[in-house]
This record gives sequence, structure tokens and C-alpha cells, in this order.
Amino acid sequence: MNKTLRLIRHAKSSWQEPMLHDIDRPLKPKGVRRTQALAQQLGPLPDTHVFASPARRARDTAHILHMQCNISKPIEVIQALYTFDAQDLMDCLHLLPDECNDVTVVCHNPAITILVNHLITGQFDNIVTAGYIELKLTVPQWHKLAIDSVSLQQVIFRPELSD
Repeated sequence: MNKTLRLIRHAKSSWQEPMLHDIDRPLKPKGVRRTQALAQQLGPLPDTHVFASPARRARDTAHILHMQCNISKPIEVIQALYTFDAQDLMDCLHLLPDECNDVTVVCHNPAITILVNHLITGQFDNIVTAGYIELKLTVPQWHKLAIDSVSLQQVIFRPELSD
């Protein structure tokens, strides 16, 4: 069975409180708006499984998508997704439950850009905040995810809310 992998870089975060630990930084209002616009563009995704980094900005991004895309399954926070390393991100994807055929992962740069470029042989200089990449996988198990099993389906960068 084919799988769908939706990779989302967390939305724009705030640096207003410089003493906050990186993991605790919230979204900027612009980040909230962009995530709402992304959710509006994506529409209902009731069957996707959402996995998020424990960073507040990633959890907040996932929560907005969860609510606005009518996602039925709870968000699962995975500590290993708090990484900036593409190989660590790939290792995490390899461990996803095989019964999950539609997965949304909210994570960080540069891991997401490097991983996507590796899987689809390099197209992106940078996956922007609230950037969305949808990949189709022709593998039945996540641990078989590799370059030859992936095709790019959709890209959404800098979504805007419609009136």
C-alpha cells in the first residue's frame, strides 16, 4: 500500500523573549496566520496521523492544523523530532507505525530541507516556515523509505488567508 508523507516546517516563531529556551519559543502572530492559511488550503485531512516535535512552535503549528483540518486522531509528540539533523529525522520516519498510511510530521530546519532534497534529489534552497511538502511513497513499511520510493506531489510555500 502506498503511503503519504506530509512534511511541514513549523511556522514562524517569536524571539521576543530572548531568555526562553529554544524549545519553548511560541509562534509569532504571523506564524499563526500562515498556519491558518495553510490549513485552509489543505482542507479536511481526517485520516492523517500528526506527529510533532516537542518544541512549542511545532506543537502550536500542529495544533492549528489539527483543529482546522478536522484531523480525527490525536497529535503525537515525538522527542526525536526535535532535531535539526536530516539523518535523525529519517531515522525517526523509519520508526513510524506501519499502520499509519497518511502521516503529517511537523519538524525543523535544516533537517526538513536536507531530507526532502535527499529524497527527491535536490530542488529546494530552503523550506520556509509553515512550508508544506507532500510526498507519495511506494513502500508498505516506513523503514523502507528511500530515494527510489518517493515522488513529490505538492508544495505549498507562504500560504495566504483568503477572505
